[in-house]
Amino acid sequence: MTRLQETLRTFAGLLAAEQPVNAGEADAAIWAYLASFEGLDAQAEALGVLERAVAGLDAGSAFMPILLDTLERHRARLSEPSA
Repeated sequence: MTRLQETLRTFAGLLAAEQPVNAGEADAAIWAYLASFEGLDAQAEALGVLERAVAGLDAGSAFMPILLDTLERHRARLSEPSA
């Protein structure tokens, strides 16, 4: 199973959970996924792949807005100029 598939499986579990979940688990999964790519450009590209893949998941889940917000925060972080 690829890192992308593992990450999507984690997200699918969070989206299917009956109890509310916080963004921490999704955030950890995103960090783990992105850590396998070296450099900001590669991570930004990988995040784009992940964002497109998430679009095919359960959009009706109450957790989806939290997941999308978490992905957006990572997008913003990768877009920040380096110091």
